[in-house]
Amino acid sequence: MSLTGQEKNRWTISLFNLQKNNHVLEIGFGPGVAIQLVSQKVPEGLVVGIDYSEVMLHQAKRRNKRAIEAGQVQLILAGVEQMPAFDTKFDKVFSVNSIIFWHNPAEVLQEIRQQMKPSGVIALTVQPYTKGATHETAKQIGTEIARYLEQSGFSQIRMELKAMKPVSSVCVLGVNPC
Repeated sequence: MSLTGQEKNRWTISLFNLQKNNHVLEIGFGPGVAIQLVSQKVPEGLVVGIDYSEVMLHQAKRRNKRAIEAGQVQLILAGVEQMPAFDTKFDKVFSVNSIIFWHNPAEVLQEIRQQMKPSGVIALTVQPYTKGATHETAKQIGTEIARYLEQSGFSQIRMELKAMKPVSSVCVLGVNPC
């Protein structure tokens, strides 16, 4: 995974106030780097990830083998539009560079909200990769994500920007009010 990818994951995770017993969901876990980082921060909690790629599932399982065997990490092969119902509600939900592929983000976010605890926090991070993308592009994407969160019933929505190479990343956070 590139250093920029690791930097985005670390930054996104740092925007949460993770507690050692939190239940955390990552949507689009890729090779499992962020799953590993989060599982170290929530040793008494649970980390669940979904990803639609069998290749990424295999890599993430290998990277997180011990935590999976200990029952602390669960990895599921599924796209966000086919997200299963979980036996737990989540304190935190995050996704890095995934929302740009969702077919109907507002509807998906409503479904995600149903899987979250009251006062649970969601963080959606994107680093634009389009040709000619700028800091302003990241801000525009953030504004669009904020609108999806608002349409889905999230509150206390805020946008964070981080200068990165080749272009800034944006993270939009929201709170499940109920």
